[in-house]
Amino acid sequence: MAIAHGFNMRSVPARIIRGGSSKGIYLRHDDLPPPGPARDEVVLRVFGSPDRRQIDGLGGADKLTSKVCIMGAPTRADCDLDYLFGQVNTELPRVDWRANCGNLSAGAALFGALAGLGRREGDRMRVDVHQVNTGRRLVTHVPMEGGAPAVAGDFAIGGVPGTGARIDVDFGDFAGSALGGDVLPTGRARDRLDVPGIGPLDVSVVDMANLLIFVRAGDIGMDRAASIFDMQADAALVARLEAVRKAVSAEIGFITGPEADRELRVSTNPLIFAVAPPCGYAATDGRAVAAGDHDLFARSLARYEFSKAYPGSGAAGTAVAAGIPGTLVAEAAGLATPGRFDLRIGHPGGVLSVAAEVAAGKGILVRQALIGRTARLLMDGTAYFR
Repeated sequence: MAIAHGFNMRSVPARIIRGGSSKGIYLRHDDLPPPGPARDEVVLRVFGSPDRRQIDGLGGADKLTSKVCIMGAPTRADCDLDYLFGQVNTELPRVDWRANCGNLSAGAALFGALAGLGRREGDRMRVDVHQVNTGRRLVTHVPMEGGAPAVAGDFAIGGVPGTGARIDVDFGDFAGSALGGDVLPTGRARDRLDVPGIGPLDVSVVDMANLLIFVRAGDIGMDRAASIFDMQADAALVARLEAVRKAVSAEIGFITGPEADRELRVSTNPLIFAVAPPCGYAATDGRAVAAGDHDLFARSLARYEFSKAYPGSGAAGTAVAAGIPGTLVAEAAGLATPGRFDLRIGHPGGVLSVAAEVAAGKGILVRQALIGRTARLLMDGTAYFR
């Protein structure tokens, strides 16, 4: 363990990396206490949590930027490094270690490439990442230039200004990763659920990269023309979506009991998505997104907060759901049969494309769920905390 002391404070080596449309603090496993309260305390103090502004730490005061990644030597023989993700709460002294961040998975790939891990394949470095939260393997490819990860490129992603070098992240190994079972936890592509305060509602529950719930945007009264900021300000809309999260969690036995409300404020899973056929809207930067630019309109929420972009894991799961006949995603996107396809998701930051291959067999077989991301090292140094 390498917790150091200086300037009347404690310190730990840290890197800040933007991965996709998220930003995280990357710490090394060997520099931290073992898993448990002591490690959580270090993470919370580095971030400045609990505090909505995280003013006394490095946290970004937003769910997309209050994220920690613990990196270490691989504990899977077929991987190059370990990556453990934690969502750091801003309001409660809690770190949620039960989910994965798909966007910061690109940052994990970059972390490995910076260390020279993986193997060169032409002008790219293949880095196989053990995603410790799920026990699954991410297959990633990082473009290289002059012995280091490339920075410049022409690949743009919604929610991130400018362009960069494209990093490919394949979640094909993540079917059933949240619950350890099938892609469809209920055994059905669509369920009719009686949600308190709403009534009977169609939902699709998909376990792919994270635990995902899909509802029709129209069924929960979402105005698709509204900005994500106006949606966030609509307390009744947020409450309806959270009611569905709670009802589905109880129905499948994921989060239940008297502490369910509190746990749903901590747990990233399940994420809920409101989906609909394509429509024109304005992205968060003011750019017009036309109906012809995307195949699926989608908005994501978890822990009472809408995502201003789109979760990378959610993108992988959304694409897989689009290839499963009968899901609300397949209905909205107009896909009716499994196979290999590209899905363009219209989200608040713009459009995200996913290459997926879904096959029918004994259950749902996922062969690929590949997203393109960019990532960049922002800071390499020392984090000080009290």
